[in-house]
Order: sequence, then structure tokens, then C-alpha cells
Amino acid sequence: MSTIVEELDSALKTADKQTAHELERLVREALASVANRVRKPTGKGWPPGYFDRIPGAFKDEPFERPPQLPFEKREEW
Repeated sequence: MSTIVEELDSALKTADKQTAHELERLVREALASVANRVRKPTGKGWPPGYFDRIPGAFKDEPFERPPQLPFEKREEW
């Protein structure tokens, strides 16, 4: 467990019922506030700013196109 979890656990165990209830309410409100601030995808599931980061993302990648293969001949119908 992290230190904050241990401190919270200890505080809840040693506090009186009303104080423990108030502390639990405050923690739940803080967690809900953080959950509301998390960036949610917009549009068609793309996170905000996704396309702003794309230009130049592959600028150092050595992409090469292989030679064109011969055209495939198919039966006519």
C-alpha cells in the first residue's frame, strides 16, 4: 500500500464514527472530482488533441515503397 492509503486507513480506524464518515465523504468527493477531470475521448473516440500530435510523428522513420508488382490478370465474366 502507498503511504496515503496507510494514513487514510489508520485515520478511519482511529476516528470516531462521525469523523470517519465525514472523512470518507471528503475522499469520495475528491475521487469524483478527479474522475470528472479525466480527459474523455471526443468525436469518434479520438482523444482531444490527438491529431495535433500526429504531423511529423514519423519524420525520422525510413519508409520505403517496394517496387510495384505486375498487374494481376483475371478472368472476364
